[in-house]
Amino acid sequence: MKKGISRKFCVAPMMGYTTPYARKLYRILSKNSFLFSEMIATKSLIYSKSKNNIIENDFNNPVALQVGGSEIDELKKASKIAIDHNYDEINLNVGCPSKAVQKGSFGACLMQDKILVRNCIEALQNDKIEATLKCRLGLGKELNYEFFEKFIDEISKTGIKFIYVHARNAILSGISPQGNRTIPPLNYNFVKEIKNKYPSISFILNGGINSLDKAENLLKEFDGIMVGRLIKNNPFILKEVDKKIFKENNTLIDESIIYNYFEYIKPKLGFDSIFRLLSPLLNIFFSVPNSKIYKSKINEYMKNQRINLIEDLLIKFVSESNLR
Repeated sequence: MKKGISRKFCVAPMMGYTTPYARKLYRILSKNSFLFSEMIATKSLIYSKSKNNIIENDFNNPVALQVGGSEIDELKKASKIAIDHNYDEINLNVGCPSKAVQKGSFGACLMQDKILVRNCIEALQNDKIEATLKCRLGLGKELNYEFFEKFIDEISKTGIKFIYVHARNAILSGISPQGNRTIPPLNYNFVKEIKNKYPSISFILNGGINSLDKAENLLKEFDGIMVGRLIKNNPFILKEVDKKIFKENNTLIDESIIYNYFEYIKPKLGFDSIFRLLSPLLNIFFSVPNSKIYKSKINEYMKNQRINLIEDLLIKFVSESNLR
């Protein structure tokens, strides 16, 4: 098992976003951030003919493969696949509240059966890879610390070393997955309490972290933090992470980032959609004034597969914009 990996700043698993292409861009931008794949159902991981397009890991370490599942044999196979693809960690999703995930008997609904979750973690554990968990505080509209503590107590019996906690409950019916990211109230105090009770486990805080300043402040109290939408909306924030969080010398956002990324994706054109290849970069226009003309041109070039023209346009945009 690999040692000495920092989980101080983690980029959350996001369905449809943290693809191999996004992770490549994130790694170009930050040497130190700990990255996650999208959540991948164990059945897809094992049986899908196109799984390599989903789980490819082109030396983007440190990186975790997040899986959704509750079948013990499938989880054991998933752990081996993660090892074969040079992932540093395999993470079990016990936090996603979507109906589709519930139908597959994984995600947040598993918090109702802490014994099963313990068995799932034990199935993932292997001396060649770290097995971890991402969960919520509980289920339903009412917060209940006792429920959360009993759940963590059971999971702690596996010897687990890292647990990522989205510091809200999951509400399994009546609101959307998007609503589940904002409507249930945050409670960082539950995570502080559990951290004090189980000092041998590192608890990584997720939820409501909408700026690097907030991330820095929370790191004074927590073992690590995990952010999602902040990076999705502007991946170039990752250039500041190495400076602010890891205290390294800052490097400018320049054209080399675009060159490096396009060098990676150009050979893949034709094997995957141009939108999927480019989607990690498209959010660099988020909240940037006067970017409408660039968006319009990129849409036009994408329809005609003009990837070289898109590269030139993005280089021009980066050189003219203050993205730091």
